Amino acid sequence: MTETANNEITVILATGNRDKVRELRPLLENISPLFRVSALHELGVEVEIEESEVTLEGNALIKARAIFALLSERFPFMIALADDTGLEVESLEGAPGVYSARYAPMPDGESPTYKDNVDHLLHCMNGITNRAARFRTVIALKGSLPSAQGNLQFELTTYGIVEGMITFEPKGDAGFGYDPVFMVDSIGKTYSEMSTAEKNSLSHRSLAIQKAVVALKETLEHNNIPLTDTNAYQ
Repeated sequence: MTETANNEITVILATGNRDKVRELRPLLENISPLFRVSALHELGVEVEIEESEVTLEGNALIKARAIFALLSERFPFMIALADDTGLEVESLEGAPGVYSARYAPMPDGESPTYKDNVDHLLHCMNGITNRAARFRTVIALKGSLPSAQGNLQFELTTYGIVEGMITFEPKGDAGFGYDPVFMVDSIGKTYSEMSTAEKNSLSHRSLAIQKAVVALKETLEHNNIPLTDTNAYQ
C-alpha cells in the first residue's frame, strides 16, 4: 500500500538540511494543486548520501537518484528534487566550490558549522583585495509521473548563478551558510541582510528552481500529462 492519493504527485526534497527545506518549499508549492511537497524528515527518512562526485551536477544527481530509488515504491508518482550549491571565489581559483559545505578543516569525524566555514573563508581571503565571487546551484529532478502510455520516468538538471563579492566581515542576521559574507552585486546587500521573500526573489537557488519548474512543465506538456487530473490515467 502506498501513501500517495491517486490525484497527488509527491515532490520530495532530497536533503536533510532543514534550512534548505525552508527556502525550497515556498518556491515549489504553487506548481500544481496536485503536487505535495515533503521533506525527508517529515517522511521519517534519515539517510546519509555520500557526495562523491567532483561537480555540483554530479552530486545533485547522486542525491536525486538515491532518494528516488529509496522511495519510488512508497510513492509511485513522485519527483525527487535535490540541489548542490557551491560558492566559487575568483581569487581562490573557484574554491570552496563543490566542497562549500565542508570547507573548514576539522578533526576526523566532525563536520564544520556554518560559522566554521565562514571563518575559514575569511581567513583564506585575509589581505586579498579581489573579493569577486558567485553562488551556483544545480537542481536535479528524477521522477515518475502518470501518462497515457504508462508511468513516465525522467531526469533533468538546471542551474542558477548569482554574482557577488565576499565581504570583509559578516553582515546581517538572516539566512544560513555563507549568506552573511556574500554580497549580491545587483542590490549591494548580503543574503543575510535580506528577508526570506527578498532572497527567494533573486537567489541562485530560486533561479535554478524557476528553470526546473519550466523544464518540468515542458516535460509534462510534451508527454500530454495534465497538471490538474492524474485520475485520467488510473
